[in-house]
Amino acid sequence: DENVGRIVAALEKSGEIENTIIIFMSDHGESLGDHGLVLKGCRFYDELTRVPLIISWPAKFKQNLRCPALVQLNDIMPTLLQSCGMDIPERVQGKSLLPILRGEKDPETHRDRIHCEYYRTLNPEWRPHFEGSYGTMIRNERFKLSVYHGHEEGELYDLIEDPHEFVNLWDEKDYRDIKYTLMRQSFDDLAFAVDLGPKQTVRW
Repeated sequence: DENVGRIVAALEKSGEIENTIIIFMSDHGESLGDHGLVLKGCRFYDELTRVPLIISWPAKFKQNLRCPALVQLNDIMPTLLQSCGMDIPERVQGKSLLPILRGEKDPETHRDRIHCEYYRTLNPEWRPHFEGSYGTMIRNERFKLSVYHGHEEGELYDLIEDPHEFVNLWDEKDYRDIKYTLMRQSFDDLAFAVDLGPKQTVRW
């Protein structure tokens, strides 16, 4: 925080603060004791996945705008490209936030769902009998589904009724349809995120 302040102070002193895009963000949060956990890992509680995202460009973006919409970190790159007047490449999976930042779009909505992945980023060779976890999470405004691949366990939370994620609905019969829908959507998101390689130039 202190060094961010130093950067902002230098921009103000130079007179360039109005012409500078500043993004304050994080790749993940820390558990800090929530749910009996510390540090980070293959979990998808909001303490780990709901990270800061503050964007400022005084000359172009609305000030004091709060956006409760669902966004992903891959939305940042197309936002920067579009803000600089550059084209967004065809295969970019992120969705530009520029219309919201300019005040041209309702800040309440951006995506109908978001997707997170965790694929064995902790080395299982680091210590004996340590398993590198594979997990994916999908959430919409109300429900969050986490799947731990290779295991029968998973998590399903109603974020309206249970905002702190303590009541796991994974095995509840009344939520089977919701569970199925989220799993199908997660499967779709994974499939559509695959890199198809160079653009095809012939029919076959």
